[in-house]
Amino acid sequence: MKIGIQTWGTEGDVRPFFALARELGLRGHDVRVVYTSVEGRDFSALARDCGVRAASVGEAYFVRNKQHIADASGAGFAISNPMKQLELIFGLLMDPVLDPMLAAAADLVRDRDLLVAHFLCFPMAAAAMAKRRKLVGVAMQPVFPTRRYPPTGLPDLGGWLNPLSWRVVGAAVERIMAPRLNAMRARSGLPPLRDMQAHATDDMALALVALSPTLLPRPDDWHPRIHVSGFLGLPASAEQWTPEPGLQSFLDAGEPPLFLSFGSMLTLDDGRAAESVGVFAEALELAGARGVVQAQASVIANAPRSARIHYLERAPHAQLFPRCAAVVHHGGAGTTQSALLAGKPSVIVPHAADQFFFADLLHARGCASKPLKRNALAPKALAARVRRVLDDPTFAAKAKAMGEALAREDGARHAADLIEASAS
Repeated sequence: MKIGIQTWGTEGDVRPFFALARELGLRGHDVRVVYTSVEGRDFSALARDCGVRAASVGEAYFVRNKQHIADASGAGFAISNPMKQLELIFGLLMDPVLDPMLAAAADLVRDRDLLVAHFLCFPMAAAAMAKRRKLVGVAMQPVFPTRRYPPTGLPDLGGWLNPLSWRVVGAAVERIMAPRLNAMRARSGLPPLRDMQAHATDDMALALVALSPTLLPRPDDWHPRIHVSGFLGLPASAEQWTPEPGLQSFLDAGEPPLFLSFGSMLTLDDGRAAESVGVFAEALELAGARGVVQAQASVIANAPRSARIHYLERAPHAQLFPRCAAVVHHGGAGTTQSALLAGKPSVIVPHAADQFFFADLLHARGCASKPLKRNALAPKALAARVRRVLDDPTFAAKAKAMGEALAREDGARHAADLIEASAS
C-alpha cells in the first residue's frame, strides 16, 4: 500500500510514528511521513536511520517564536484547569500552523491508499474524509470513554459514575476542539460534525491507543474498532548512537546513575529548565546518587558542576535507560513506557494533561514512587523519592517484570498487523 502519516506535537508525539512507519516500510509498504514538531526539532536524521521518507511542516513558526512560546508555556504550567491548559496549547501550538498542516495533509491524500494520523491532527481527518480515504487514528493516551477508568485528572468513581465523568469532560473538550475540526472540514468541502466522539469510531477504519496492554488492558466496553496496540517504540538498533567518551567514562566509573529530564517540558522554556536542573543537581547531592541530566545546551552551559553529574543534550532512551538505575521524568507516554521497557523504576513529576494519569498508574503498579507535583518540586522532596526507589528493591523488581512483559508485546508489529487488516 501507499500509506501517508501525519503527526503533530512534542517529540513524544512524533517518534512513535517513525517507529510505525519503519515497521510498515519493512513490510514493503510505501510510507511518507509529515510531522509538525512544536519544539521546532529536525527529525531528518531519525528518518534516515529508520529508512523513512519524512518532511517537517510549520517548523519556521516554532523557531521564529521560540521565546514567546517559552513565556506562554511557562504560564500554562501554572494553570490547574486541564481544559484551560488544552485551550492554551491549541491556541499557541496548533492554530498558527493549521494552514500548512492542511496543505500537507491534502498533498498526502492525493496519492495515498490509506492515511494514519495523530488523533489531534484535524487537518488529516478532514482531508481524508473529503477524498473518502481510509483513516487510522492513533492516540498516545487513553481518550475513549469507558467504565473501567476515569478521564485524566479525575478520581475513579467506579463503573457506574465514570461514564458520567467522561460525558462531562467530553463536552468540555468538544467545545475546544470542534470549532477547529469543523473549520478544517469546511475548507475541505465537508459538513460540520455534531458529535466528535461518534466521528472517532464511525468515520475511522481503525483507532489505536499506542499503550502497552500490560500497562492498560483494553476495556471490554470500547467500540470494536478501538484497539490497544502496544508501545510504538524504536528498537535500539533503529538509531545510530554511540555514547560520547565523557558519557561512557561516567557510566563506567561507578554504580549505575539515574537519568533525569522533563523532556519537552524543559525544551519549551529555558528558564524553567534551568530551575529544574538546579533541583536535580541538589537532589542528587542530598540522595548521594549519581545522575545523567538531559537538557538543552544553553542550560547545560550554566548548570551546577559536580562529579556526581554528567550532562548531555540527547541520547536514545532505548540505549541509555538500560544503563541507569532509575528514571526521573515528567510522565509522558513515551518516556514512561521507555523506562518500563528498560525495566527501570521511575520518579515522576507530572506537569500537565495525561502525565498525571501515567504517574498515578505507575505508582499503583509499584513501578514508581508517589508522584511529586511540579509545584512541589524541591531538592529534599525529590531526593527522598529517589532514595525510596533505590533503597526498596520491590520497585526495581516490579519494573523489571513489567519491562519483560512489554518486550514481548512489540507494539509496532501489532499496530502494523491491525492497519493491514483494516485495509483488507
